[in-house]
Amino acid sequence: MFENNSAVFQYLFAEEHLFVIPENAMTAVPEKVLEPENVQVVKEVPKPIVEEEKPQELLHFVPSHRVVILVNNISEADKVLLSKILVAVKLDLSKVDLVELSLLKTMNVKTALSQNLISHFITFGIPMPNIKLEIPLMAYQIKEIKSIRFLFSDALSELQNDVEKKKALWKALQEMFL
Repeated sequence: MFENNSAVFQYLFAEEHLFVIPENAMTAVPEKVLEPENVQVVKEVPKPIVEEEKPQELLHFVPSHRVVILVNNISEADKVLLSKILVAVKLDLSKVDLVELSLLKTMNVKTALSQNLISHFITFGIPMPNIKLEIPLMAYQIKEIKSIRFLFSDALSELQNDVEKKKALWKALQEMFL
């Protein structure tokens, strides 16, 4: 059989070694099939796949607005307070990007910062190292870096009943926006 096709094999496998295996070597069958004794077959029942609700992952944050406000989470009372704060500086929630960090797995704002897409960045209760930014900020003191104004404030829930913190925030926001 192979003798008739030797020219084809030489063409296809020119630089390779070919071995001819006799046909009777291919038909070897074991004489006795061994049966296992006392073997217990355990069927493993696959566990149903249940996907956990994963937090949204935000790899590279691209803002829609020039003002970004970062909170850990926000209640309705906090949202009302934030709306009042924004109105006082001639803004509203529709003109800022409100980001809830608790809904995100990670946040990378470095791209948005490096491309100068943000002009004001305010965090309520979230220190900069928590979002992978090494910017030392003191509460209620504005820091400007590459035309971006950063402000760190206490969490909105802490501001609700603390008049002194509200005054300090108001002073910083006037300097920042007005």
